[in-house]
Amino acid sequence: MKVIRIATLAAALCVGMTTIAGAQGTEPQGQGQGGMGRGERMGGMLLKDITLTDAQKAQAKTIREKYLPQQMELRKAAQAVGGPPDEATRTKMRDLQAKQTAELRAILTADQQAVFDKNLATMKERMDARKNGSS
Repeated sequence: MKVIRIATLAAALCVGMTTIAGAQGTEPQGQGQGGMGRGERMGGMLLKDITLTDAQKAQAKTIREKYLPQQMELRKAAQAVGGPPDEATRTKMRDLQAKQTAELRAILTADQQAVFDKNLATMKERMDARKNGSS
């Protein structure tokens, strides 16, 4: 059961990063807003309190589109097995997520990066708390 929860969180994190550009193109998203899935909340959380320029929004969209096909392929492969993703697939998902996060962070100014880093740390703390709470 713990493995399934971890895999679900990893997949949600991947999905969350794919929604970043879309979340920045609309009004700021509040927590608990109706209709938002877990992935959208996580992606929006990374850029919480960060106002992107139009150029940054375009770059974030390009980054999202670069990784989306690879992420979808990994998710489809995991679903085809019928159970949680194996360790190799989870590693690939984490690697893609790390690359996408690094590229996204690189388009931000130093001030924006500080907020981004704080948001990322908060998100990781919440994931760790959930993981440790499910032991």
